[in-house]
Amino acid sequence: MSADTETGTETTPRRRRRVLLTPARSIPVEFAGERGGEGPLTLGQLNIHNWLGAMPEHSLANLWVELPIPGTPSIDEVAGAAAALIARHESLRTTYTSGEEPRQQVAKTGVQLLEVCSLGEGHWGPRDRPAVAEALIRWLREHTDSAWRPLRMAVSVAPDEGDRVIACAAGFAHLTVDHAAIEILKRDFAGLLDHPGRGQLGHPGHQPLDQAERETTPAEQRRAEAALEYLRAQMQRISHCLYTVPGARPGGESLAVELSSVAAAMAVRQIAARTRASRSSTVLAAVCAVVAHRANRRDLVLPILSNNRFEHHLTGYVGSLVQSTLATVEVGDRDFDELVGHTWAAVMEASRHARYDAAKRSAMDELVEHERGLRINYDPLFNSLVPESWSGLTGGVGFQSGRIDAALAQTRLLWRPMPPAGTPIRFSLNQLDGCLRLDAWSSDSGLMPRAELESVLLATERVLVAAAPGDLPRARTPDVIGLEPITGTPDRILVDSCWVDVVDVQRLVDAAVAPAVAHVFAEVGGRPLVAHLTATATVRTPEQAHARCMAILADHPTAITPRQYVICDAAPSDPADPAAWPAPSATGSGRR
Repeated sequence: MSADTETGTETTPRRRRRVLLTPARSIPVEFAGERGGEGPLTLGQLNIHNWLGAMPEHSLANLWVELPIPGTPSIDEVAGAAAALIARHESLRTTYTSGEEPRQQVAKTGVQLLEVCSLGEGHWGPRDRPAVAEALIRWLREHTDSAWRPLRMAVSVAPDEGDRVIACAAGFAHLTVDHAAIEILKRDFAGLLDHPGRGQLGHPGHQPLDQAERETTPAEQRRAEAALEYLRAQMQRISHCLYTVPGARPGGESLAVELSSVAAAMAVRQIAARTRASRSSTVLAAVCAVVAHRANRRDLVLPILSNNRFEHHLTGYVGSLVQSTLATVEVGDRDFDELVGHTWAAVMEASRHARYDAAKRSAMDELVEHERGLRINYDPLFNSLVPESWSGLTGGVGFQSGRIDAALAQTRLLWRPMPPAGTPIRFSLNQLDGCLRLDAWSSDSGLMPRAELESVLLATERVLVAAAPGDLPRARTPDVIGLEPITGTPDRILVDSCWVDVVDVQRLVDAAVAPAVAHVFAEVGGRPLVAHLTATATVRTPEQAHARCMAILADHPTAITPRQYVICDAAPSDPADPAAWPAPSATGSGRR
């Protein structure tokens, strides 16, 4: 089997070279760590374990990356670095058992296979590495089996160059590591290859078994409970669906559009240097400005991801710590520089409350959803995969606005199909150095069409570029965004922080209580979203009506349940007239 790709190089832009990978052999790499052991899962591991238990085929169950190598090392040098890396980090030699109380088991010694793929004849060198690494990652993805393993590693070698290694790639189980851990592994792997005689890179530090033990202490348990209390407060404000375009109906495809913008990358460096905020928060602030304007909101409660590496003992931690949290960004009337600082502060505050018991959170989510009568999707609205650095905050101060404006001609939009996700719209920041690469991902183009994603991405670029030379006043922001807000109508109302079309709620109620006659009113007697319906053998109380609506709410992503149920023994000749309904046999919200 082989993987092919067409590529060019900067030095020979017209030459396109075919990369052909042929599996050659697998080399057993023996490793020996300082200790083995067994223990419970950490909160971070348990979060990933539960998530993948519900969606085992998720596209992020494994994380595929290129591992950096200096020059063109030998296979033996790469194997030696791999052995030292696995010995150093216990998560790379850990397996897991399921059950009511899942466990992690760390092997002290073992063997890791290093898969070797041969390139075609001819000269291969470091300048070919990007294309070869891309093909190698694709080969790893396509040649998987059902056996779970914490790590797969592969190298591509040049037969005419004495089997020197041109590229190295790995697939890490997400239960083993998160993106922040991968950055640490990349750094360590490169260091081991740079200094092959050095062996271990100092003491390996805090390990998942140590973290699991630490999380049993009273202080850590109090911290986890405080995180749940913080999340409970945010969950009372979050919308069921940030926004959809008018007339949206589920049933489209899942797709992503990527914005590639050199101009936006330069603008972000300017703004971050001026505001002293992180670059990723600068991008998020622009996204929030656009989305809040388009969705006609003054504040946004956003699901985000935290890597949970704020304490000193966790800065070099290799394992899965990432968990979702909720950040409240109050866009309001803030000028852009103030919004950037506020967004950074909101993200940091939310990230302090992102380590908790996932099972307890799931139970809390279910209770809040029932009480509020909606389904909340917690897929992250914004996920930054860009490592931050101080140079990233201070670099680029000297960019001239004319240079940024000229770079706008290089902006590109590229769309691609994607695996289904849960939320109508989400953003992923993939690169900031040299070129901003920002994905907007729609799980259902019927709810969030490709044209809307493109419009939002380009508006985000416009905001960043406009704010590069100096602060962007709030009064100018709508003109810079260049999109009209999605406004309310008599049939589209704001209820419990959610914009909702009454007709969508009507469809939900009709499906839930059939064969009852039902009519949903936008407002009756000062109460919003009141449903009048006839009693049936299975629905005679508001609690029964609410339970049936909640049971199928996932099939109606743009709806929420009625705020009040009015159950009558018979329907009037005109159900659309609230005064025509007879005296009810039961009324209530149906909530606990």
